[in-house]
Amino acid sequence: MNLGDVMDQVAARLGTIDGLRVSAYPPDRLAPPAAWIAYPSAYTFDATYGRGMDRITDLGVVVAVGKPNDRQTRDLVSQYADGSGSASVKHVLESGVYNAFDRLVVTEVTFDVLTRGGDDYLAALFTLDIAGKGSA
Repeated sequence: MNLGDVMDQVAARLGTIDGLRVSAYPPDRLAPPAAWIAYPSAYTFDATYGRGMDRITDLGVVVAVGKPNDRQTRDLVSQYADGSGSASVKHVLESGVYNAFDRLVVTEVTFDVLTRGGDDYLAALFTLDIAGKGSA
């Protein structure tokens, strides 16, 4: 697997969610609702014999929604965090067809308040487990 290709394809699939601005890497500026692919903390090589499988167990997707104390923010982040539906990050990503890797599972979502440019945003932080054939 190539990390850049993985991040590009995950971002392209996220881009099918209506109204969500998506970047394949952390952006300089934020205009919510916005999502980006965060770098993993580790990339495991040779999970099976002979370069059979590489794995990324913590590729992140950050979805910044809006002001943390706004009801509209809560309602929107609820759609992204839902397990199904057209705005569900889990459903959209897991139903995608990819050629940069073989398997993608959204394993969890946590929530945090991010500060960018002096403004606070409620963010949903999704963790992805991705596996694919190791590069020769």
